[in-house]
Amino acid sequence: MPQATLRRIDIERSRQRTPLQLARAVDAGRGVGEALRRLDAKGSEPDRAIVANALARFLVARCESRHAGWRVVRQVVVDSAADAPWEKCARRAIPDVADDLLRISAEDGRTRLVRVQHAAAERRAEQIAGHVDQAAVLSDLGLDARDVSAERWASALSSAVSARSREQVARAVDVALRD
Repeated sequence: MPQATLRRIDIERSRQRTPLQLARAVDAGRGVGEALRRLDAKGSEPDRAIVANALARFLVARCESRHAGWRVVRQVVVDSAADAPWEKCARRAIPDVADDLLRISAEDGRTRLVRVQHAAAERRAEQIAGHVDQAAVLSDLGLDARDVSAERWASALSSAVSARSREQVARAVDVALRD
């Protein structure tokens, strides 16, 4: 290799951020792609949890502005007159999202932002499910009231984040709750 190329590689290596620096950048809304690539490439290093937690915080907060399905599910819950602890549930979703990030990054291939963003929205829906009156939401969606377990209800709301409209949320919840 030419000397200039080797020198450039050395400079790039010296500029590589530590996991803590990368986590701080993600907390500030920068370096998200780099953090995902770091998890893919160095997912076995001991400090991977630092990067995964920073990404999880970023993704959970980003659901509000960047995940249409989450916004529709949230609106359905708000319309049902539920007084849900939104921020508390968001904080509780972060460890689950971090675990998902580590699991997804351990799989072969590149971790795509859209996939982990969707996982974050699903986890937020699961967390909020325990604070929502099932009967009120089902009634508001025009569905018959059913007696379902808390886990099944959380799974139904989680599956609804794929929806882009209120009608699609109703359909997704209905399908998820069928026996």
